[in-house]
Amino acid sequence: MARDVRVGTASWTDPEFIKAGWYPDDVKGDAEGRLRYYAERFPMVEVNATFYALPNVGTTEAWASRTPPGFRFHVKAHQVISGHPSEPGRLPPPLRELPFQPDSRGRIRKPSREMRDAVIDSLLEAVGPLGDKLGAILLQLPPYVVSGPAQRDEIARIVSRLRPARTAVEFRHRSWAEPGEREAAAEMLGEHDAAWVVVDAPRIEAKNVMPPIVEVTTPALAYLRLHGRNKETWNTGRTVAERFDHVYSDEEMEEWIDPVLDMAERAQEVAVVFNNNARDHALRNAERFGEMLSAADRGSSG
Repeated sequence: MARDVRVGTASWTDPEFIKAGWYPDDVKGDAEGRLRYYAERFPMVEVNATFYALPNVGTTEAWASRTPPGFRFHVKAHQVISGHPSEPGRLPPPLRELPFQPDSRGRIRKPSREMRDAVIDSLLEAVGPLGDKLGAILLQLPPYVVSGPAQRDEIARIVSRLRPARTAVEFRHRSWAEPGEREAAAEMLGEHDAAWVVVDAPRIEAKNVMPPIVEVTTPALAYLRLHGRNKETWNTGRTVAERFDHVYSDEEMEEWIDPVLDMAERAQEVAVVFNNNARDHALRNAERFGEMLSAADRGSSG
């Protein structure tokens, strides 16, 4: 396609994908083979594992070597960076000794600036071998982070600290969509060359669901994440697979064709990430959406 729209999934290692049988038998037990197989079929992937543990340089060197030129890795920021509760043991020993405020279970609830910045520096060092295959660092905020000046300031600080990597920011509390707050957040991201993550989620009014707001805040990258539309399990699912257990119909995906093509007119590259990671739903939907997008693009240019 003339427009650079890259469709993929949130993870290539999800156990659901393997259980569903998407990977052939001769590949499913082979870490190298799985990534090569995935990268033959999709031009981009979101790395979810980095949310839980910082990778080492050897791991990211292997990722780079197993994927073709031009492939993109969008890397999820570690939970200490984004402000989620985190077990200290998930950090390398030197980092877990830095100051933080624990919650009642001893988890890192409020990292000191020193700790957060050290984790940022470690992540940047770890993803260095990806080179131009690094698309963006995905900063997925916790759903309890509400919009406000102090929150915008800290996000801006994190985004600046993550440079030279570009950041894509996913807001998850509905306050970020309110009049005035949305504009202020979009302006802040634009000033820092960061991408607003557009989301597709259940159409419910819960505080932890963002409406489908299409924003392009940097000419370099636009970003869409599709979480599924399972209203019943959004706030009751005990596992990720339960929460995002939804197969997008062609009609539901069709709603995003024009917005994505519009985003592609305003940004050099568009990432479309299916995060409905139950069984092989995300993989099948990503394949189908890519086909639909190609057909629509051919139709508009022909």
